Amino acid sequence: MTAFNSSDVTKSFWVSLPLNAHRLPYLPLIQKLSALPGFHFTEIDQAFIVWGAITLAIFSLGQFSPLSWTIQAVLDAALTGAGIATTSGLTWEIAVQAKLRWVIFLWAGLMAAGTVVTAYGVFFSSVLILSNLCLLWLGLCAVGYGAMAVGMRSRCFTAACLVHFAAISILNCTLSCQFFSSGLIMASTLFFFSFIQWDMQSA
Repeated sequence: MTAFNSSDVTKSFWVSLPLNAHRLPYLPLIQKLSALPGFHFTEIDQAFIVWGAITLAIFSLGQFSPLSWTIQAVLDAALTGAGIATTSGLTWEIAVQAKLRWVIFLWAGLMAAGTVVTAYGVFFSSVLILSNLCLLWLGLCAVGYGAMAVGMRSRCFTAACLVHFAAISILNCTLSCQFFSSGLIMASTLFFFSFIQWDMQSA
């Protein structure tokens, strides 16, 4: 849920938008939650939830799964691609109206770049990349939130950027569960933004 200067376009971020069942066959749980009293997720909220779930799944696999790195890389790429397609579809109309398409392109580019670098590290056994995957993804998220903080003049995204940079600085303290702790930080931030009214200012 989002709040900023009121207008016919920007109110779409503040007011909960109706869910269209035929457009969201892959989000039955969110639809059921939205039907409950006190729950109503906008398309933007849903995008945060989708990315949060994907992030937690990917990094939990990296921490706990016995699957090989190669298989995980393929699964991760598929999940990331599905996430980009799903969340872009959910938020495109609102982004066009609010002139924020660059946010969609920004995150799609960052996630695609991270996936390519990760896959390269796995398939070509790059020790440098494999030993810094958590740093890579936390860094990409920090850059994304930082860009949104500047472009949207948002204190909430500034805080998210700082949290991710801070997480990078303490990675060495969580070596035994580095993947899970990194995924938990990224996913928790996304889930948090799906429930709170984050700020921004229109240009």
